[in-house]
Amino acid sequence: MADATARLEAAVERLSRALANRPAPAPAAEGQGADREAVAALAARLDDTIARLRGVLGEEG
Repeated sequence: MADATARLEAAVERLSRALANRPAPAPAAEGQGADREAVAALAARLDDTIARLRGVLGEEG
């Protein structure tokens, strides 16, 4: 479990650094850009995954 937690933390850190280091996006033309519904669905899945991980860690701790 500790290995999985460490890998998840490392992945989140890499994502954080990549987001911080990306260039500013060019203004998008109307109708372009991220699909808000897809982003919301991804965020919900990520929140669910984090909640499940916290539950497992709480049970094992």
